[in-house]
Formats: sequence, structure tokens, C-alpha cells
Amino acid sequence: MNYHYVWYAVGLIIILLVVWMIGKSNQLSRYQVVIEESKKNVDIALVKRYDTIMEMLKIAKSYAQHEEKVFVNLVKLRQGASFAETNEALQSQDQVLKQIFAVGENYPQMLSSQQFLNLQDEISKENDQLAASKRIVNSNISMINQVIVTFPSSFVASLKGLKQMEFLKEEDVEKKKSINEFDYHV
Repeated sequence: MNYHYVWYAVGLIIILLVVWMIGKSNQLSRYQVVIEESKKNVDIALVKRYDTIMEMLKIAKSYAQHEEKVFVNLVKLRQGASFAETNEALQSQDQVLKQIFAVGENYPQMLSSQQFLNLQDEISKENDQLAASKRIVNSNISMINQVIVTFPSSFVASLKGLKQMEFLKEEDVEKKKSINEFDYHV
């Protein structure tokens, strides 16, 4: 029996395996780049939303100078580097917006001012852009997570030290799914 053919076959299998591993590694690296790029779009939307919130705060401060406690909690509103920090920034921005509107309940003339209404409209548009950006990021994360957990790709992912990535979160998802607390009175 000629063992040269066996060694050639084993060598060919090893070469094909190495080529496959390199291809899979490159695919995972490309996914990481796409995720970082799409996350930058979320960061841009957060910065834009932050700037609008700051404008709303200026208006709110002019109406409610004695309600300083509302305006103190403005740390980490802009953007985050990690996904956890981005989720934290989203929650912080949402909390400050709720506080601004709570102040507005005490000052109805503030809520009805044209400048505040324009900013409210801008926040609404920015929320739509932010939601779209978050969907894109989460879709990209889903793609890489699927590759990371699927065998044999999971082997290459573990060699690269990759683990499943955390999705950007939506605030109050369970509350938004339920209509139990809906006020039916008009």
C-alpha cells in the first residue's frame, strides 16, 4: 500500500481546515467591525438626543429655577463606550426626560411654549432614529452571536476569545407589552 496518498490526503484535509478556520476568523472579525460601526450610529443619536435634552433643560431651568434637584442628575448622558454603558446612557436620558416633563406639570406655560414644543418634536424624531439604530446594532449582534454559538464556528470563536455579545436593551419592555394598566377614560 502506498502511504504517500494517505499523507497527501491528511495534508490536504489539514490545509482545508486551516483555510476554513482563517475564513471563519475573518468573518467574525468583519462582524465585529460592522457592530462597532452600527454602535457608533447609536452613539451619534445619543449625542444628538443629549444636545436636545440640554436645550429642554435650559427652558425648564428658566421656568423652574428652584427645582435644582431635577437638573443635578446629568452625568453620563452623552454616550458610552461599552454596550452596558450605552444602555446606562439610554436609561439616564430617559430618566432626565421624565423629570423635565414632571417639572412641566408644575409649569404648563413651559410645556406650551413654541420652543419647548419644537424640542419635544425633535426628541420624538431622535427617538425614532435611536430606535432604528438600536435595531440595526441588535441585528448585527444577533448575526455574530449565531456564528459564535454554532458548531464548528464556536471553536474558532473560542480561539479568538469571543463570547456572545449583549444586546442593547429597551426600557420597560414588559410594561409596554401589557395593557392592564391602560387608562380607558377619556
